[in-house]
Amino acid sequence: MAARASVCLVLLGLLGLSAAADLHNSLINSSTLEVNEPRREDKERKIKTARPRDPLVVHTNTGLVRGFRRNVLGKNVDTFYGIPFAQPPVGELRYKKPVPVTPWAGILEATKLPNSCVQEPFTYFPGFHGEEMWNPNTDLSEDCLYLNIWAPAHLRESGARPSEVLVWIYGGGYMGGTTTLEVYDADLLVANTDMIITSMQYRCGAFGYLYLKMEDAPGNVGMYDQALAIKWIRNNIEFFGGDPDRITLFGESAGAGSIAVHLLSPISSHLFQRAILQSGVVNSPWSIMTREKAYDIAVKLVEDVGCNATLVTEDPGTVMSCMRTVDAATISLAQWNSYLGLMQFPSTPIVDGEFLPDEPLDMIRRGEVKKTEILIGSNLDEGTYFMLYDFLSYFDKDESTALTREQFLEILNQIFKDWSPAERESIIFQYTNWDNPDDGRANEKAAGEVVGDYFFVCPSNLFAQLYADAGGKVYYYYFNHRTTNHPWGEWMGVLHGDEIDYVFGLPLNQSLSYTAAEKDLSQRIMRHYKFFAATG
Repeated sequence: MAARASVCLVLLGLLGLSAAADLHNSLINSSTLEVNEPRREDKERKIKTARPRDPLVVHTNTGLVRGFRRNVLGKNVDTFYGIPFAQPPVGELRYKKPVPVTPWAGILEATKLPNSCVQEPFTYFPGFHGEEMWNPNTDLSEDCLYLNIWAPAHLRESGARPSEVLVWIYGGGYMGGTTTLEVYDADLLVANTDMIITSMQYRCGAFGYLYLKMEDAPGNVGMYDQALAIKWIRNNIEFFGGDPDRITLFGESAGAGSIAVHLLSPISSHLFQRAILQSGVVNSPWSIMTREKAYDIAVKLVEDVGCNATLVTEDPGTVMSCMRTVDAATISLAQWNSYLGLMQFPSTPIVDGEFLPDEPLDMIRRGEVKKTEILIGSNLDEGTYFMLYDFLSYFDKDESTALTREQFLEILNQIFKDWSPAERESIIFQYTNWDNPDDGRANEKAAGEVVGDYFFVCPSNLFAQLYADAGGKVYYYYFNHRTTNHPWGEWMGVLHGDEIDYVFGLPLNQSLSYTAAEKDLSQRIMRHYKFFAATG
């Protein structure tokens, strides 16, 4: 860790920042994931007449919902899929802030996984589970603002003390992701911890972050989606046996970046108590952009889908009318025209002056942040996954590659293309194996470390230090276990997202090939999350 810390100091120093060396580190370990879920078969939700005293019917503030029960590791877990928390963001509501759901009559059958929000799936490696496990497994639709709840059955049946509540926010670079993935099935986590787990869908890509300097496209509506879902959970979780005063947000990648925004937001920071940030913070280079850049990207999208960008300022009403009628699939594909290379996604949160009032690090330095307990960390090899995708001609997903010195330099020069020559040379110097600069394996490893350090490790370290300086309490983990049944090549190491298996208890699924040690590791991590949610 000492070498990695010195590298972060170099990167942060070049950005005019300083990282502290006294972070409270505790080592954990990691892997990948799986579990089976029923697919949503019905496009319309079923409303039925209530049966008296049905133990699976819950009376919420917006209506009755009926879930289903499963026995998991000898414990009954009640699951509720697809509870709406907002009106469908379609038609006139496309690109706008979410509107709270209208209460319904009768019983909503919450037994089918909800739609996934519109996005582009990954198709680089067809048929490869390591990639396809992250692709949406339910219908893509703009009608996607639903949440899920997993709860121990005994909490409502016995009148036990209300449980801690964890709210999962998925990652996907703000461009994709879905809470319906098999790896996010929370029944094993619930059965092992006796906590309530919830998760929500939120709009991604242009549907969630289009910014055109107007109320019809204000940007950050994906963040408002999350906030509205958290508010619904806070207002209703007691009916499922949860404690609204013990809500902990947990998320990975863009989900963790989102949580960092919630810690800073006057709109949502009061809705939860604690936060767990896995491999993501808002100050990561991929996690935030200026309003100016977001506006330019939005104008390009307007032009690319045929809505006449020259009218954006002269006749915004006509432009937005057009943008609301363009087919969602067309927008979903066209937005990627503004992808500018490694981790430069065209949709992210912005400093809008409302949900996010100011530059995140400036706010933290001024103490304008929710002061609570956070658990934050990163994985051993955060960069290899993204490096592979953006430099496919250089790497093989299954086998290690001897990376030439020229290829190594090209990767670094692309990442830091907007930096000065002196800054780039400093980074190249830091990551070069000077005993043998032409060592292909060493170059491959160093390139992965550059990507991981710059986009994940160093920003997380800095966020943690500044948060502690501001008066928050910080616990830091470093996940360094490679799963024995890992689908990706050995050279890729402990990938971005590998810890998720263990957080959700996948090694306890007897149908999967995990070792006894990995089962124990998962149980320990779940216990840590339980204790953290309970007392910080």
